[in-house]
Amino acid sequence: MDTRDLKVFVAVYETKSITRAAKDQFLSPQGCSKIIQKIEGELGTSLFARNHFGVAPTPQGDALYRRAQMVIRLLDGVKDEVEAARALKYTLNIASTQGVSEYLSLAFVRDFAESHPHISPRIMESPDAIAKQRLADNAAEIGVLGGPVDLSVFHAVPFTSHRPCLVINEANPLARKAAIDYVDLDNQPLAMVSREFASHHLVVNRLANAGAHVDIVMEATELDLCHRLAEQGDAIAVSFDFAAWGGRRAHTVIRPFADRTFAWETFVVRKAGAGLSPQAQEFCDFALAWVADHRADLFQWPGA
Repeated sequence: MDTRDLKVFVAVYETKSITRAAKDQFLSPQGCSKIIQKIEGELGTSLFARNHFGVAPTPQGDALYRRAQMVIRLLDGVKDEVEAARALKYTLNIASTQGVSEYLSLAFVRDFAESHPHISPRIMESPDAIAKQRLADNAAEIGVLGGPVDLSVFHAVPFTSHRPCLVINEANPLARKAAIDYVDLDNQPLAMVSREFASHHLVVNRLANAGAHVDIVMEATELDLCHRLAEQGDAIAVSFDFAAWGGRRAHTVIRPFADRTFAWETFVVRKAGAGLSPQAQEFCDFALAWVADHRADLFQWPGA
């Protein structure tokens, strides 16, 4: 029997009527009778005797009534405590550069929820400029930002590392190269994330320092749009390993930069000099350990 069964029993006991109890419990009389029979079967005794006025409790019914009230109050109290604890779950606001959730996958969210049910992470993805402002305004306690990070403003811990790459239409002569040099992109039409992303400046500075003239024809907030332009042959998309391979487009190839030192890194950050709540510290510790343990599963360059 369960709490529902006990409440039906109590209703029958107090009304002395199967019909009235069924109405109170939103059951049919037949359904109410079946529940009483179920309880009697489990206890191996009769709880009610029928009479001209309805039903009368047996001594065993009187005994169960006293216990049933106590059990119902106890279980209802437990439910109330669980609901109260759920309402007290700590909401942790996290400002993140876009793409981090895609890389971490739902497995990260699931594993954190299972091991930290008292914390509800609210990950707000946006360009780095907006994420930094959220941290400055205390709208987020911690963040994940693309590097480089200004250490006079933020305390930063290395989190993830990715290879920038290029999504190239297969008709473009550069598609025949195994890896792309910076100078290969001189005057090539490029599509990349907007200048509000730290990675935008990372790429542009590398190309400019190599002497390539940077011709950006599209600045987007979503890499998928850049990939689409590459598919159409309108531009070469500057992307990142996991995003390019995860959203691979028809009629395109994915090529790394020849410079193997070129990397886009993200950092777990908080405002410099600011402390962390215990919940934020738990999230940071979990995230850093989880990525270290699952890095090989999250992405590996095909053929590497």
